[in-house]
Amino acid sequence: MLKHSIVLTVYNAPDDVRLCLRSIINSLDFSCAELIIVDDASREETQKILDDFAAENPAVILVRHEKNQGYLSSVNHGISHTHGDIITLLNSDTYIPCDFSSRIQACFAHNEKIGVASPVLSHGNPFSVPVTYTPEQKIREDCLLSRLDYMDKKAKNIVPLYPNTVFCDGACFSFSRQCLEQAGEFNEEYSPGYFEEIDFCMRAQQKGFSCVLIENLYIYHKAHASFGKKKCEYMKRNETRFYREWANEYNRLIKRFPKKEHKKRVFCSFYPFWYYVLVESLLKVSRIIPCSYIRRKIRSLYQ
Repeated sequence: MLKHSIVLTVYNAPDDVRLCLRSIINSLDFSCAELIIVDDASREETQKILDDFAAENPAVILVRHEKNQGYLSSVNHGISHTHGDIITLLNSDTYIPCDFSSRIQACFAHNEKIGVASPVLSHGNPFSVPVTYTPEQKIREDCLLSRLDYMDKKAKNIVPLYPNTVFCDGACFSFSRQCLEQAGEFNEEYSPGYFEEIDFCMRAQQKGFSCVLIENLYIYHKAHASFGKKKCEYMKRNETRFYREWANEYNRLIKRFPKKEHKKRVFCSFYPFWYYVLVESLLKVSRIIPCSYIRRKIRSLYQ
């Protein structure tokens, strides 16, 4: 069996971290998986959560930065501590299901040319399927976990095809050791974040690896929790940098691997067709709304 390494990067957000760790301890088999947590100089409350977790789980490697170094530096530092054949980068605002590792391992075992893979996410790109609940349910953790259990049961019923995709989402981003060795580590010129995972995918595909979707794995991703008010600034800057280097190759791959071929199939594995049509219609409408704030609000619900 392929050995699996998970790198969890953390910077504050104690409630998100607590929920993420709860899912990890319920999901991981430490006999075939290792967990490296990189604490990028979080405040005291989050540090205590991580210290207690590491003390209760001796197999966990906790790496702490005395000064904040940023997400990409934390990612590369965490990767340097891994020993697995497969490495998964996990955001701290995620919640993973049981059999998390086994479904990722099965994906990479399916074809040796698979270099990068990501699951279906509640919020993410290029494939996302939202978790639906009422505003009252949203504030109750037990309701959220019940919905996630429902979504996981739906995901397990999917027979995965592992379709090719242009890029994988960084919230739960898996890659093989062989791919890492050939494509290189994450480019810290994209610091503090955005587009670094797409840059990695472009380099991986340049080396002959494929990027795929793990359709039978559903991960909750809270999303929109990073970088605060400077999010749009970082995104715009890194988007410019990415297209300057990769525009031609990126556009070629979009034509080669159009996500619409699989998006409806994946979405309708979780929800009825009418809901898929509704979501797609709302997203199309959002593109022509002149108010950027409203556009972002609509997209944040379904992407």
